[in-house]
Amino acid sequence: MPGPLHPSPPAAVVAALAAAAALPVVAVLVAELVQWRASRRGWDQHPHRDRSRRRGRRTAEPVPGPQVVLVLGCPSRPGGRVHPVQRWRTEIAVRSLHPQHGRLLFSGGRTGAPDDPSEACVMAAYARDVLGVPEQRIALEEEARSTWQNVAHCLDQLEAAGSITIASAPTHAARARRYLAKQRPGLAQRLTPAQDYRVGERRGWKVATVAYALARKIGRALPLKPAAPWQRPDRVPRRGGGGHRRAGSALIS
Repeated sequence: MPGPLHPSPPAAVVAALAAAAALPVVAVLVAELVQWRASRRGWDQHPHRDRSRRRGRRTAEPVPGPQVVLVLGCPSRPGGRVHPVQRWRTEIAVRSLHPQHGRLLFSGGRTGAPDDPSEACVMAAYARDVLGVPEQRIALEEEARSTWQNVAHCLDQLEAAGSITIASAPTHAARARRYLAKQRPGLAQRLTPAQDYRVGERRGWKVATVAYALARKIGRALPLKPAAPWQRPDRVPRRGGGGHRRAGSALIS
């Protein structure tokens, strides 16, 4: 005799399971779109946009000097080991660097134990020892503890640059470009795009950085307690001043 018939699951359950299965795919696709748009944000009216140069229009005179690629730091792993996000940012910086001239400027202070190397030092070592960047094309800034300070503490070194490229995840780099425009509008005119977006690259970290950017925007909109001085992008902090980037969180920057 035929066995008992098992009732099919309700349509609502099937739909819920299908939605749960599709959620990671949707998250990746949304993150790809957000990062792609961020990598292109602000270039439409910029003097270094290729389309403007092809049409013969230039809104600012070129400044003589080498390229400087400012690499934004993030916390290392315990013991000063390189974090995957640090690898990602350094790889973006290296492929954005002109093959013959220019230099990488790594910015980031110490966030772990007192004897751990700075974020800048860890990322520079990865660029030198793994990616093959010559030592003479690397410079360090080892005091910054936030994205605002990454920019502020490097202004003097950026003054000598003919072109400035900011290397990080696209959403993070777009925020740093806004900070540079606030702190030194003249230097922002020297910005050139980084090669910071590639389809499918670091998909998990793209999702994480988009989620962090969204959480940060929501947090800033809520009526919470005032931000600490190093978290407020309303003034250029003094070198060596207070500040803290929480160790262990590669997205706090």
